[in-house]
Amino acid sequence: MWWLIPVGIGVVSFGLKLLSDAVSEDEYQARSNWQAKRVEVEKSLGDHQANIETHLARAQSSYDFHFLTDLHYSSMQVANAAYKLLDDAKKSLSGINKMLASAKQQREQLQQTLETARANKDKALIHDTIEQLKMVNELRKSVFEDRDTLQQERDRLFAELQKLNNRTRELKDLIKNRCGNKGNDWYCRLEARKQQKRLARGHS
Repeated sequence: MWWLIPVGIGVVSFGLKLLSDAVSEDEYQARSNWQAKRVEVEKSLGDHQANIETHLARAQSSYDFHFLTDLHYSSMQVANAAYKLLDDAKKSLSGINKMLASAKQQREQLQQTLETARANKDKALIHDTIEQLKMVNELRKSVFEDRDTLQQERDRLFAELQKLNNRTRELKDLIKNRCGNKGNDWYCRLEARKQQKRLARGHS
């Protein structure tokens, strides 16, 4: 996104720097990671969902056990990557909101400067301040548009993640019900590990 681009010299660049300075390094890295990985992770979610749906229809007997458990593990890994990326989106939105707060503060300061310049009839300062206000308003517009785009992308990724999670739960039940003793043992071990993790989180 535009605030990931190195800032040069000039009035507009100065305004960009003021906004980007409001963002923490963690938020900056989160947005960079989101931009780099979102499309790939979203495609992986869709591919795994389609793959699971295909094998839910086909799997009938225990010979599918190893393939299906591998597919379940792979789907869980993709889902974990998506959860991490959604956390990046959350951090990115935090950074964007800080930018908007910074831009609002800049605008208020410039408006005060403009009032003083008009009271003093300082034409040069009036002109310069109006130009800076235009720049800040354009930047704010860009940041709002950026936030809207990021929220839409986040919501789409979350929806795809929910679809995959639903299919993965169906796959888990299929392994339990159609893969004999191996499937039932696998299911019980998986549920036991989940319970242990829940208990560990409760004591942390």
